[in-house]
Amino acid sequence: MGLIIFGAVLLGGVLGLFYLKDKLRIAWLARLAYSEFIMRLAVVAAALILIGLLAVVNDLVAGS
Repeated sequence: MGLIIFGAVLLGGVLGLFYLKDKLRIAWLARLAYSEFIMRLAVVAAALILIGLLAVVNDLVAGS
C-alpha cells in the first residue's frame, strides 16, 4: 500500500509541476518540466503504482 501512495504523491508532484509551468509561464520551469529527469520520475511513479496494485491483488488472492 505504501508503494501506491508514494507513487501517487510522486506522480502528483510531476503533474503539479506541469500545472505550475502553465500558470506561471516561467522559462526555467518549462525547461525543468520537459527535462529527461522529470520524464523518468513520471515513469518511476507509474511503475510504483502498478507494482503496489499488483502486491495488493496478490495479497487478496492469497487470502492474507
